[in-house]
Parts: sequence; C-alpha cells; structure tokens
Amino acid sequence: MKEIDEERIIKYINGNLSAHEKAAVDEWLAVSPENGKLLEQLYFMLELTERLKVMRSVDADKAFLQFRKKKEINKQKEKFSGFVLGQTFRRLAAVLILPLLLLAGYMLLRAPEGETQWVERITQRGEVLVFNLPDGSRVWLNGGSSLRYADAFGRDDRRVELTGESYFEVTPDAGRPFIVSVGETYQVRVLGTSFNVSAYAADQAIETTLVEGLVDIELLSANGNPTVCRLAPGERAEYQKQKKTLDVKKVNTATDTGWIDGEMVFDLDPMEKVLKTLERHYNVQFDVKSPDIMEASIKARFKNEELSQVLEYLKVASGIEFKYKPLDSGSQEREIPIIEIYR
Repeated sequence: MKEIDEERIIKYINGNLSAHEKAAVDEWLAVSPENGKLLEQLYFMLELTERLKVMRSVDADKAFLQFRKKKEINKQKEKFSGFVLGQTFRRLAAVLILPLLLLAGYMLLRAPEGETQWVERITQRGEVLVFNLPDGSRVWLNGGSSLRYADAFGRDDRRVELTGESYFEVTPDAGRPFIVSVGETYQVRVLGTSFNVSAYAADQAIETTLVEGLVDIELLSANGNPTVCRLAPGERAEYQKQKKTLDVKKVNTATDTGWIDGEMVFDLDPMEKVLKTLERHYNVQFDVKSPDIMEASIKARFKNEELSQVLEYLKVASGIEFKYKPLDSGSQEREIPIIEIYR
C-alpha cells in the first residue's frame, strides 16, 4: 500500500478529498494503529492553529479601555458594565483555555519521555512494497509481511523486526551494525550487504540467503549467549524452528530473491513450499485433498503468469487436478478464493 503524505491527511480532515481518495486514506488508517495516531496528532495541531488565530484576533487591551470609557460616561451603568467586562474575560478565557486543552491532548497522544515510538510497514498478500529506511538502506517487503523499526532508527543502532519475507540492500556503517530480528531467538547482523530473510510465522523454517557481503546468523539462547554462524555470498542458512537446527548450503540466490523482480523460482522445491508461495503471491488459499501431492518436487520459473497458467503447469508436472470452491456470499469476512487440489 502507498504511503499517505501529510497534505493528503489534512485534506481528509478538512473533507476536501474525492470519494476515491477518501477510501484510500480509510484503507491506510486500517493498516496500522500508528497511522491513526498520526491522524489524531495532525487533527489536534490543526485545531490548535485555528484557535490561536482566534485568540490573536481578540484585543484584550482595547476591550478593557472601551469598558473604562463607558464607565466614566455613565457611572449608573457600572454594574451592567462590570457584567460585560466579566463576559469579555470569560470569552477570552474560553479562547485561551481551549488551545491549552487541545495542546494538552496533543501532548498526551505523544509517547512519554524515553518511550520508544515505532514505525511499521505492512503488506497484504499479493503486494510487494519497496522503501528506504532512514539510513538509506533499501528494503523490499514481500506480500503478507510486516517490518517495524524505532523512530530513532540509526541514532544508536539500526535494528528492524521482521515477520514474513524481506530483501535488504544495507548502507554500510561500521559503527552501527544493521540487525534483523525474527522473534526473540533469531537475528541477522550485518555491516553492509545484500541478503534475503524469509520468516513467515506459518513456515517451519527461517531462511537467510546472502547475495553480497557477509552476515552473521545469531541464535540467542535463554542465557543470552548467541551461537553465531557466518554466511558467505551464495549461501543459505535454514533454521528449523521446532528442531532448533541450523543448516547452511550453497544455493542459486535467484531462487530466493527472484520475487523482488516479480518472479517465482522453484528449484526442486517441495510442493508445500510451492503452494505457500502461490498463496502469498496470488492471495488465494489451497485446500489439499490428497496428502501424497505434498511429496512432489517442482522445478519452474514464473513471471507475470496468471494463476490459471501456473496451475495448468503444476497439473502437467505433478498430475494434480484443481477446482475453485464457490465463495460464501453470506460471509462477512474478507473473501479469499479457495482452490481444491486433488488427484
């Protein structure tokens, strides 16, 4: 999803967007609580600005002098004039207090001193997001993934937290290593390099593939002492979550990084991995009716093919059959096509 700039958000607050533009902002707001917090902060700042304009338009000295003049002209109206003066100051107080209340509300929305604020990027299935981190490092975030980092990223360290899959081109900085954390026990530490990390929660393994440079895979134990494994270019580290084992082997890096160019490359990959990749790429769900289908291995390269073309290839390569299940029109949940696969 595209980032929404502050100008667009301000127009949204003021009701100056078309229906299509408003829908885009609504979708952006639903992606992350941080987006909603930014909207609230901008709203309070706009309100504060408007109220300050009103406050500056009131000349308190002039109002007081006018009151004194009336008092001198007609002392009999002193009591009434005093009432008017009271009203004047009450109006001034209202003008002054409301901005202070708004400012207090804005300050409450801000994080307490010393508390970390987080920036989060999220992709839907079937979407790839490309963006730069504050230090200039380039990130490709694959579908169904999230990456978050502190708003102070780059000041003392460069750490990101990944769920899903991402490819990184890291800006070198010997004084501040770049760290990718996956959960509490797995992290990748680099100084400047290009690499891919696949760490979907539903997958049994975390895979790190190094294209250029050097990276250290650190497995953190309960006592805090890491087990370190260094990768060389062209190597992939595969960490089995349940077995807690780490294997390293030489690979064709294009197999793991082709997705950043819109490709899906399978090099005798198990059918289970192939189907999960297709689910994320095409935003579908597979219902496998014949368990023996998972025993097949697939070697193929796809780019810009329709899902129907990919399924026809799998049909020829592994002898599967497939059919689309009708969507439940009465369901209130997000509709995702379900495809049955059987022999």
